[in-house]
Amino acid sequence: MDITGFALVVGGGSGIGRECALAFAEEGASGLIVADLDLPSATKVAAEANALAAAKHPGFRATPFKVDVTSEDSVNRLMACVRATSGRLDYCVNCAGIGVERAAPIAEASLAEFNRFLDVNVSGTFLVTRAASSMMAAQEPIKDSPSPVRGAIVNMGSAASFVSTPQMVQYTASKHAILGLTKNAALDNAALGIRVNCICASWVDTPMVRKAIDQVPDLEELIQSAVPMGRMAHAKEIADSVMFLCSERSSYITGCGLVVDGGTTLTTKGYITDGFPAAGLPRTQRHITGHDTEGKSVFLVTDCGSHHRNMGDNQAVANILYSTKETPIECNGDADIKFAEETEASQTRSISMNCIWSNISSLHSITPMALSSSPLHRAISVDYGVVIEGVFELTLDSGESRIMRPGDVSIQRATSHKWKNVTGNGTMPGRMLWVLLPCNDIVVDGKKVEGFLGHLAKEYERD
Repeated sequence: MDITGFALVVGGGSGIGRECALAFAEEGASGLIVADLDLPSATKVAAEANALAAAKHPGFRATPFKVDVTSEDSVNRLMACVRATSGRLDYCVNCAGIGVERAAPIAEASLAEFNRFLDVNVSGTFLVTRAASSMMAAQEPIKDSPSPVRGAIVNMGSAASFVSTPQMVQYTASKHAILGLTKNAALDNAALGIRVNCICASWVDTPMVRKAIDQVPDLEELIQSAVPMGRMAHAKEIADSVMFLCSERSSYITGCGLVVDGGTTLTTKGYITDGFPAAGLPRTQRHITGHDTEGKSVFLVTDCGSHHRNMGDNQAVANILYSTKETPIECNGDADIKFAEETEASQTRSISMNCIWSNISSLHSITPMALSSSPLHRAISVDYGVVIEGVFELTLDSGESRIMRPGDVSIQRATSHKWKNVTGNGTMPGRMLWVLLPCNDIVVDGKKVEGFLGHLAKEYERD
């Protein structure tokens, strides 16, 4: 793909950066610096690139370099290394960035984490783009080009450069800023023959995303359902797009936010039905509990529901979170979950219709619980818990827990649990709706599961 000049990949030690480094080696770059905060990883990738290019491009040499993109001095030292190694810089790809470790709504967002994202994602991109622009502007244009060509810079934005994601203000703000920075740099550099573009991907199969998948149950399934193409991007697919933006085949493209997302930003597929005009509504989480083989309470499902249906000429959407076919409900063998998964409720009773058949339906306003929670308890029933206002933590006797926000629903199937109101870090009241339905006795490993309510028993008593 007419890649013949010298390349710099910042953040090249893993993920997308690694694939970009290997792509430059394979495509015929004259040389490469792999820069990363993690020098051992950069060294390993440089060795891989050298091995890959050895047969086809024997003159190629990749060099590792340690860089901290938040440090102006460190970035300047990196550019001095480029200058000493090659004398010019034709392609600069900036993949350095961080991902969200703690998702939270704006009212609970951490200033320290917000500033960390600005430092690494925004200031880091600014420093690298500025330094690369300065070096490219001072070098001679490539010969035999109809117009001046001094270099190409590719930054890493995100689908979040265009749309927002609930509880990720730090990430969204930083990625919007990267796209804006890219556009301005492209405008400033256009007359100099320096093109500046931005890759805007959604979910990419990288170590950082894999770490998130390991920490968040069912995240991989959620990603697959949210992407119309049904999978994450491979890091190599993003690298292919980077090679295109670096090559002369994109010679008339600058200031572009190239969306590479498998169709993610085209639709809200996987949450509500396609075409429903509900932009701005937060994603509803469904948590279904059950028991493991030892009788401990566990989360069996964490997702956005299995069935969604437009209603009233797209005036509303039904998110059918749970359906039953009988009262009392049969939970043994997960018969109820299988039925709810396989059946989109029509004549069956769904969560919104079941209330009239319930034993109890109550709306609770709950005081702050900064230092305490409800006692661990279990009712032999199927309980719907819906967060109306505030933020709550649901913890099971296995130690598993989930944070629930307005609109989130728990479907507890006779499991042992406790609630904690953590709204405003435990300083503000909240409100939940509970609907309790009768179920048959629960049997685990041949033993009947017993209920226990403790001092909450009086709250369940009926005349």
